[in-house]
Amino acid sequence: MSDIHSHNFADLSDEVLAVKFPGATIVRVDQMKGSDAHTGGKSWKKPYYTLQAALNFARYELGTTSLSYTDKNRNFVVLVKPGHYNEGEILFSGYNIRLIGCGPLVPGKDYGVSINYDGAADATAAIAFSGSGISLENLHIYCDFAAPAIYCAGGDNNAIKNCVIECDGTLATYGIHMASMKGSRIEGNVIQGAKTAGIWVDGGADHYFINGWIENNTIHSNVENTTGILVDVDNTCYNSWIRRNWISLTNGSSCKGIDINTTAGGPLAADNYVSVPSSATPIEHAGGEQFWLGNHTAAGTTNADPAPAAGA
Repeated sequence: MSDIHSHNFADLSDEVLAVKFPGATIVRVDQMKGSDAHTGGKSWKKPYYTLQAALNFARYELGTTSLSYTDKNRNFVVLVKPGHYNEGEILFSGYNIRLIGCGPLVPGKDYGVSINYDGAADATAAIAFSGSGISLENLHIYCDFAAPAIYCAGGDNNAIKNCVIECDGTLATYGIHMASMKGSRIEGNVIQGAKTAGIWVDGGADHYFINGWIENNTIHSNVENTTGILVDVDNTCYNSWIRRNWISLTNGSSCKGIDINTTAGGPLAADNYVSVPSSATPIEHAGGEQFWLGNHTAAGTTNADPAPAAGA
């Protein structure tokens, strides 16, 4: 994440951007000065107005309005200037698209790039995507309807990092819902107020949690009996980990900080810091002790540092 932290990309010249993002087509979005009538968002003088228009351009076959589902040799970077992007569901699929918010180190609702679902139509998430090589970076996302803030419907080698995901504490179900974690990374995010779970890796046929990780996220919720990180049963799982996350849940004896229900191959839960109310469960792992290493937990005033193993 060092490239996000080092520069405000909106201030960099085309020459410097070419070095930062070699071979990439740069697409620009500016809520204050943009227009969706601009083609390509090639400069800050002619950026797009909406994220959806910019993402559509990044996933179309060049020079057409036909979606590119098979061209894996794509390389697009969508840079977004600070502003409030109040759109309907942002929905896209494709390959090798990075959506990056410019501006402050820590994105927020009143500054930076803030994405708010406008409620114009029923949506599956504030941002829903599928494909491979997709990255969401340095964004603030607010969700106040009965759906996840971010939903990845499938794909591999995707990343969600350095985002602030704010759920309303009443309706929003998940901060991040991943249908697949194959080669994917969720790291460095702040997630608050999710009703059901901060991060959910769901299970079923062709669902994978392999060669990926959930790492260095901060998850907080005062919703009753919520979960911090939930991994469903029936995931093909190996060479993956949930590591060094900071989880604080404050309401309900049925809270679970980390709830891992898959038994075969992991993921390894290591060096996580979890605080839940009395009688709640800080960490539960159906895989057993070999997938549990050096976690630090508190349930009310009962502390375990490092925490002992516990099965489902």
